[in-house]
Amino acid sequence: MGTAWEDPVKNRKQLTVFAGSSITGGKWSGVFSNAIKEFNRLSTAHALGVVLTQTTQAPDSNGPGGANVQFEAGAGSVNFTAFGQAFSVSVDGKALAGHTSQVMLSFNGVARIAKAFIVVPVTPEIGDLGRRVAGDGIKLLIAVHELFHACGLSSTDHNPDDLFNGFPQAIKGGTPAEDRIEVNHHKRLPPLFLSSMTIGAVQALWK
Repeated sequence: MGTAWEDPVKNRKQLTVFAGSSITGGKWSGVFSNAIKEFNRLSTAHALGVVLTQTTQAPDSNGPGGANVQFEAGAGSVNFTAFGQAFSVSVDGKALAGHTSQVMLSFNGVARIAKAFIVVPVTPEIGDLGRRVAGDGIKLLIAVHELFHACGLSSTDHNPDDLFNGFPQAIKGGTPAEDRIEVNHHKRLPPLFLSSMTIGAVQALWK
């Protein structure tokens, strides 16, 4: 089950997202911008109750200021600091999945998200034989999936029927642009879509 953000953020119905230098200076730059747009498209279409806004202000490492969410690409250990506490995230740089750390604080005895840190694999690869870097459509799905974790969903909210699938099947295309992720009932993404279960889970966190 997911966790809601702290009330001041939840009441604004908006999360600010900062792209670190591993994104702005790398091959994820265009995908990141498109992922923000795609999340907002899905949010508007399904009245999720939250939108994302890009910011150039990094999260404050010692307090609540700055961006709500930091987005990076990496391989191996990636380090962050939040509220004065350092932590490390380990990511397989060739995997087809990222990792989102939700930093929680207790407000009146109830845990709420105060910051979120996303790391996507720097060069996700696809294929068993003749592996190569996955196309931007696959990267977009990875990025948007992690943005849904950042807005409050947990691994227990994974859904076999849409982009929030926890164990999708990668289908290598003849070209990177033809790469797809297959989810339940042989549906292939992109295009990205949400099922009623994921929609309801997000709406419940932001109502």
